[in-house]
Amino acid sequence: MKNSFILGLSLALAACQSSGNESGSGQEFDVQLDTVMIHPGDEILFLNWGLGQAKLTPDKKYLYNFNYQEYSIEKIDLDELKFVSKITLDKEGPNGLGAYFRSLELIGEDRFLFCSYGQDNIINDQGKKLEQFEFAKMGADDEKLEERDNILAPLSIDGKAERFAGMVTNWEKKTAKLVLIDREQNQITSFATPEIEKASKFEIMPNDGETRMGLGTYRFGKVENGKLIFGTGVGHELYVLDPEAEEFRLVSYASELLPPEKSGDYPAEVSSQNEMRVIHEKIQSDINFAAPVWDEKKQVYYRLAFRMEFDDSKPIPEGSFMRETSGATVFLTVLDKDFNLLSEGQLTTMKKYPPFYFAKDGKLWLFENIEDEMGFVRMDISW
Repeated sequence: MKNSFILGLSLALAACQSSGNESGSGQEFDVQLDTVMIHPGDEILFLNWGLGQAKLTPDKKYLYNFNYQEYSIEKIDLDELKFVSKITLDKEGPNGLGAYFRSLELIGEDRFLFCSYGQDNIINDQGKKLEQFEFAKMGADDEKLEERDNILAPLSIDGKAERFAGMVTNWEKKTAKLVLIDREQNQITSFATPEIEKASKFEIMPNDGETRMGLGTYRFGKVENGKLIFGTGVGHELYVLDPEAEEFRLVSYASELLPPEKSGDYPAEVSSQNEMRVIHEKIQSDINFAAPVWDEKKQVYYRLAFRMEFDDSKPIPEGSFMRETSGATVFLTVLDKDFNLLSEGQLTTMKKYPPFYFAKDGKLWLFENIEDEMGFVRMDISW
């Protein structure tokens, strides 16, 4: 099995339940909160990954949640707040999508890009495989991805299945780049991305000869407001691709509240799991940037940032080498449609680092597991 990185942590998440002013350094926000539940019917919805592989349709009416245990996709109606249906998937056979799942992305309203190791697939909303190919084998000889290159978040550029944009990382070489992939022309165009490459400074691998897994930082690719947005948890910079553009543009904004990026020098390799855990906790106690989400009603982007908190007196759960977080300090940045900063401040009532979240109907929706049921805390934010 290839070495791999955990990009972020899969811990239990919760959101605040109170309402009122959010204060602290920076702008003061007025936040009104409510909580909604998804009616599951007779289904037991898959919440183990904290909706880490959930995707929204462009109109934000439906949420598709990948269920790894059943190898299926759960369709949730966010207007009616209920489970709608389940798309059953096959690992093998004529509709086989591969046994080793990597990622799920939406293509338009009713198709999916389903990526497995060594196999990329386009399927419809009935789970039928329409195409099978492999990104890693595309392009001319001088364009092809290298053996250890890993493509993250391959996003459809125009809602079709012809052109994609994605982030490519290589943990051995500590490199990263963005690529445009034209399937019809069998062409891959690469772009240097030094701001994404900075994330490699915060990746840790053990050299104990036993552990085959490292720890890294969050990387993301999202489609928001019709734009393809890529970035990392290390810095506030974003790479943005407009669908009609031929290259990415770097977006940066000045904050009076938050540092522009993580700091510190850390070893790339450590001698034990315990040393790796201690260093990783230091890295996550520094600033982390989440992905921006677009509020179509208020015409702004919301972006959360946070510092994790750890309690050294808390025991490490049995079977794990990671300590659970004891809390977090969470910040909100509000950006206009051109990514100019409008407002920023601390969300003082949020005590956990942000779960899966999105903006819909003028509110920020944050996933919360409420007694093993799917719920969302909704924030109506004013500034």
